[in-house]
Amino acid sequence: MRKIVQWLVEFLDAIVGVTEDKPNNCYISVYEAREKYEAGLISMREYNETLERKDII
Repeated sequence: MRKIVQWLVEFLDAIVGVTEDKPNNCYISVYEAREKYEAGLISMREYNETLERKDII
């Protein structure tokens, strides 16, 4: 079942670009991360990764 869904996603992506390409390194500020988390655009894990970064300005 999993392979069928994966194949379907790849097929639809080839036709209309269904999947969204996400950058590997997402460097956003804590303020921006909070706004995105509250809007439901990023997960709690992604929000926490932003807080764990040591080089945040």
